[in-house]
Amino acid sequence: MTFTSISKYNYPMKNDNTISIIGRIREAANSIIVDELSKRGHKGLAPSHGDILATLIMKGEMTKTEIAEEIRRERSTVTTLIGKLEKLGYIYSKSNEVDGRSKIVCLTDKGLAMKNDIFEISNQIYNIQYQGMSEEEILIFRKGLMKVRDNFLGGK
Repeated sequence: MTFTSISKYNYPMKNDNTISIIGRIREAANSIIVDELSKRGHKGLAPSHGDILATLIMKGEMTKTEIAEEIRRERSTVTTLIGKLEKLGYIYSKSNEVDGRSKIVCLTDKGLAMKNDIFEISNQIYNIQYQGMSEEEILIFRKGLMKVRDNFLGGK
């Protein structure tokens, strides 16, 4: 670890590019996801839409609040993403008979038809990210990465 000074007061600053590396990995993975979705006829979708679609495929219909909790996003963000997915015809909302204040989010036939594409793209990303790594290296990497995540999120 090297130290650099960023001011005339000469306070040492740790210089590490781990966060930059994580950001570049995310950019590269998102680019692959968007390209693969587009190749498969799903234009206009972002990786964050895939989180919602995959959750609905795996768990079935849910409220916006349940989706937000499941994918660890703010409810307002989920509301915006759901709005776009509705416009694109992948999901629809219906009345919640248990709680009239909320709506239930459901997949359309078009959304259900994405199941194989989502799983294939997920597998492709998984294979790329762990290429050349042993099971032990993967476990150690994930453990360290989760510690970094927890450090930033403070247990959220």
